[in-house]
Amino acid sequence: MYYTVFVIDLASRRIMLAGSTPWPNEMFMRQVVRSLTNEEGFLIAHRVVICDRDGKWSREVRARLGDAGIDVVQTPASRAQCQRACRTLRTIY
Repeated sequence: MYYTVFVIDLASRRIMLAGSTPWPNEMFMRQVVRSLTNEEGFLIAHRVVICDRDGKWSREVRARLGDAGIDVVQTPASRAQCQRACRTLRTIY
């Protein structure tokens, strides 16, 4: 099983795959945040990230996004958006 981090631009509905790993740990998430927020990162022109409440979005990971000037909003427990996006990705690939 692989865990995949992806970002959806709600305005354009564009999906960016940020990383995938069988072992999602703090180091993996730090790398994902670095790649999303560097000068060429997907989030460079964005101000808000909406993420689920999975433990991988730890306080430290959310703080790193905050340091990059990005506000983090956590969703309620429902994961309907992610599940729909995953089904879409399965049909594409």
